[in-house]
Amino acid sequence: MSLLSWLLVTLAGLSLATMVVSLTIATRSAREARSTIFPIVREEETVRARRARIVSSVTGVIAAIMAGAFFLSGQVLPPPVAPQQAPTEAVLAAESPAGEVAAPTEMPSQQATESPAGGEVVSAADQTPSPTAESPAGEALSPPATPTPSPPSPAITPSATPTPTPVPPSPTPAGTPVPAPPGVKIGPIAFATQITDRREPISPTTIFSDTVNRVYAVFPYNGMRNGLTWTQVWYFNGVEFNRGQGTWEWGSTDRSYVFTQLVGAGEYRLELYVNDELLTSAEFTVQGPVAVGGPEGTPTPESP
Repeated sequence: MSLLSWLLVTLAGLSLATMVVSLTIATRSAREARSTIFPIVREEETVRARRARIVSSVTGVIAAIMAGAFFLSGQVLPPPVAPQQAPTEAVLAAESPAGEVAAPTEMPSQQATESPAGGEVVSAADQTPSPTAESPAGEALSPPATPTPSPPSPAITPSATPTPTPVPPSPTPAGTPVPAPPGVKIGPIAFATQITDRREPISPTTIFSDTVNRVYAVFPYNGMRNGLTWTQVWYFNGVEFNRGQGTWEWGSTDRSYVFTQLVGAGEYRLELYVNDELLTSAEFTVQGPVAVGGPEGTPTPESP
């Protein structure tokens, strides 16, 4: 292969390797984003998975371009065979075994000549003088046969790959909501900017400053079982902006928390579900910098 062919193969291989690594990173990040309960970690893993998918798509296109250029460079198809030219002149003399060229035998006019097989008598007037050479043993040698040019071998044309017909997916029946088990209780929810090591809110309130980095939502729970599906849904001014779902694995009775980053001043609401049943919800308000958690550190929250 030429230097250009080696370069195309190398670039295609590197692109494929990069695509495989990017797909691995995207799959791992997507799995981390689905399994974590922290919104910040989920956002970071989601962004990382999106970037890895973009890189894998770009490298896949580059690999396809390199492979196409390699095929177009003529390294796969064999070069066409040039057709052989038919001989333009008949051979008039034959070479004897000793290396000498025998002169053709002249045929007298109007003389009948017996064919070598001895069966037919051919008139010399009706027969075109043929350049027949005589061998040392006295036998007549027939002129060499004219070689028949072989047709050029056809170029190999790759067969078209049949296009698969897409099959529409079967409709998925909508499932009925699964209620929470009897006796499960969550809440009430308390909001704060800080929590203790015992997962207790510090100075809980419902009015915060728009300079606060994050807001914690602390809640007690009772009657929970490991393996239940629970969901947290955050709303900003009535529009959902964050959602997390996972499998419960923190026992039946204790205190837990979730948190979110603020997206601006306005009304926030948190809803907590077990299976598909809403068990509790709460709201808080984000105002200007003089509210709780602002740079002035006003201890008493402003009234709505």
